[in-house]
Amino acid sequence: MIKIYKNYVLAFFIAIISSSTAFSTENELKITVNKEGSGEIAENGMSVSVHYTGKLEDGTEFDSSIPRGKPFTFTLGAGQVIKGWDIGVEGMKVGEQRRLVIPPHLGYGARGAGGAIPPNATLIFDVELLEVAMPITLGELSPKELIDAQNKGGVVIDIRREEEWKETGVLEGSHKITAFTKDGKIHPEFPKKFFDLITDIDTPILLYCRTGNRTGVLGKALIDQIGQTNVNHLSDGIVGWKKQGLPVVEYKTD
Repeated sequence: MIKIYKNYVLAFFIAIISSSTAFSTENELKITVNKEGSGEIAENGMSVSVHYTGKLEDGTEFDSSIPRGKPFTFTLGAGQVIKGWDIGVEGMKVGEQRRLVIPPHLGYGARGAGGAIPPNATLIFDVELLEVAMPITLGELSPKELIDAQNKGGVVIDIRREEEWKETGVLEGSHKITAFTKDGKIHPEFPKKFFDLITDIDTPILLYCRTGNRTGVLGKALIDQIGQTNVNHLSDGIVGWKKQGLPVVEYKTD
C-alpha cells in the first residue's frame, strides 16, 4: 500500500446500516463485510495489521500484501494511508474481511499514483484485519534510564556530527553514526551504517544527540516508517547528561 500524506482534512461520518453487511459512508465509500470478525475492534490511534489486495474497476490488480507474505501495518486515523482506508478499516474486528470501494477523492484523486493507479481511479480493496494494538511510541529516557538500558544490552548511538563529538566528548560504548547534515538532511552514509549495525527490528535502540530534538525526529521515523519496535532516546541529550555531571570520553577517530 503506497502511503500518501494529506495536507488537508476531509470531514466525514460513517453511516452503518445494521440490517445489511453492505453500507456506504456519506463520502460515498462503499463497504461490504464479506466475513464477520470476532476479535478486538480497530479504533483510531491503534496500530493495525492487515492483508489486502487492491484492484482497479476493470479488475486489474495493482498491489497485494499476500504474495509478499508480510501484513501491512499502519496507525489508524493518522493520515499514513489514503483517506478511504482510514475510514474503511475503522470499526473492523480482528478476523473480519471487508471490501472497500473507494471513490477517487478518498483515494489518490486526480494525480493517481505512479504508473499503477491512473488519475481519478475508483479503487477496490479486499482487506482482512489480522491484529490491532496500541501503537509503539518513542521511549523518553533520563540519563539513569539510558545507563540501565545500555547495561541490559541496548545499542547506544550518537547521531551528531563529528565536530560535536570532538567538542563535548561522547558516551562510553556509544556508536557514532551521523544522521543529519548541517542543513538538516539525512546524511548519505547514515542508512548503510545504521542498518549494518541494527539488523533486527526488535533490537533495543538508544539514541542521543545534543538536546534530544534530532533523536526525537529520527526515533519516530524509525518506528513509523521502518517498523523498529524498541526505539528510545535521551530526552535532554548530551547537554542534560553533562548537566548532571555524568562522565564522557574523548572522541577518537577510527
